[in-house]
Amino acid sequence: MDFRKIKYCLMALPVLLMVLQAQDSKWGWDAHRFINDAAVDYLPAGMSFFQEHQSYLSEHAPDPDRDDNIPKYYHYIDIDDYDEFFTGDLPAQWDSALALFGYSRLIKNGTVPWVVEEWADSLTALMARGEWGEVWQIAAELGHFVADSHQALHLTLNYNGQYSGNNGIHSRYETQMINPRLSELVLQREPAVYWESLIDSVFDYIEAIYPVVDMIMAADDLASQIDPDYGSTYYNALWSELDSVTTMTIQRAIADLASVWRTAWENAGRPTPPGYTAIAGNIESPPAFELFPNFPNPFNPATTIRYQLAKSSLVRLSVYDLTGRAIVQLIDEVQAPDFYQVFWNGTDQHGYPVSAGIYIARLYIDETRTTDCVKMVLIK
Repeated sequence: MDFRKIKYCLMALPVLLMVLQAQDSKWGWDAHRFINDAAVDYLPAGMSFFQEHQSYLSEHAPDPDRDDNIPKYYHYIDIDDYDEFFTGDLPAQWDSALALFGYSRLIKNGTVPWVVEEWADSLTALMARGEWGEVWQIAAELGHFVADSHQALHLTLNYNGQYSGNNGIHSRYETQMINPRLSELVLQREPAVYWESLIDSVFDYIEAIYPVVDMIMAADDLASQIDPDYGSTYYNALWSELDSVTTMTIQRAIADLASVWRTAWENAGRPTPPGYTAIAGNIESPPAFELFPNFPNPFNPATTIRYQLAKSSLVRLSVYDLTGRAIVQLIDEVQAPDFYQVFWNGTDQHGYPVSAGIYIARLYIDETRTTDCVKMVLIK
């Protein structure tokens, strides 16, 4: 799938007129730079050569917004225009989505998940061929699209609050609110993980982030009642309501971008640029077993659980309710030492949705519970 070819084939279609009226296509540029810069520090030791290009990756993070050859529909997906998203039947593969919905609808609603996949495939190919002079630009642009797909207002038809009386929220949220506060964010370093299916993982995090849309609109309602002139009082109130979820969303963007870069690198065969000495194995072993907090939390309808293994082990990751009743077993297999993430969609072992409440994720290593449990709050 070549999106640049698709773009030129579609230039003459009337649907492009609708696309040109689409939403603002970016996080604030400061946030894009921040995410690209921080993601470098989440990479494994075998990818330490990214450190020398950290400034370039940050500086060029906004480039897709400056490139007139990249259409706006690359930056978003109106995921809630698809009933199949809410029933769990939305196809992740481009060809399947194309057969079901057709070009016009896919382009009208945005293509950012598949753009992430396409740019990641390009990054893999460049690394595999040793074309390192091209790698850094594609990696920077890939970071831009990964960040865009973590911005909740890039995932909805109501991207600017135009259907809910929150007109102008897009810019207020992603630029005016967040830019002055980027330096204040307190982030936890999360390890990059390898994604067996990149496109499935992209749709997983989109599903986890989408509920933030309603949180943003509710916070805007509250803040605008306090300060209808959108002054400093408004932005302080907006941040007070959204600081935790925005911090978690940006952290998720950073960790997921590092995972996308790592996945592309591993799919390329773990190459290193000329002049670098490959670290033995290229992936450092985690120093200990650890179960990280899930994200998002609270969540609806889905959340991601991350953990790390210090050695090859039989791993069982299970979810329980507060009475100790087993809800579902997410992992039951031998795994190598590495960092992992598991997606839980709030269903039991039979695939039925569970009720709202507090659930416990427990990690067992070789039949022994090795870490504290993680409390997960499902809201509905």
